[in-house]
Amino acid sequence: MMNIKKGWHPLRAFRYYTLRLWRIRGNPFVLSRGVSIGVFIGLTPTIPFHTILILFFCALFRGNVVTALIANWLVSNPFTIPGQYYAAWKLGVMMTGTSISWAEVRELIELLRHEGVLEAARTTLSISPKILLCLLTGGVILALPFALASYFGCLYFYIQRQKRKYEKLLKR
Repeated sequence: MMNIKKGWHPLRAFRYYTLRLWRIRGNPFVLSRGVSIGVFIGLTPTIPFHTILILFFCALFRGNVVTALIANWLVSNPFTIPGQYYAAWKLGVMMTGTSISWAEVRELIELLRHEGVLEAARTTLSISPKILLCLLTGGVILALPFALASYFGCLYFYIQRQKRKYEKLLKR
């Protein structure tokens, strides 16, 4: 007999949410805007505020909230967050010319990870504006090309899927 392990498997979860993202129905432009917003917010170092920011930007730009949340989870998860913060820190230091140590950034990540939203907001406002500016600058520079690429890639995918669906209907 096979020994089947029960529990959570990261690759299986990744595949599941990717399939959910591809199978969702709706206007291709709205779906693509949602994915783009989710990728953008997911790649910025704003961890305790991701959901709030996604809801705000989806309402502002009329993006699909479900695709935004799924895309956010796919790009910002416990496996990718350290690399994202590291890249944001490096880009931020390079662009702003500040000197911030990785130890300061890592300390911030640890503080934010174990706090609730209100405590995280207080901590974020109380830390050095220099660190905040550096990380946000690097995060936006990192997120922008990925958000644009995800928008146009998903738009192409969703439009092609819609064309195939209509062609299939016309053949009947």
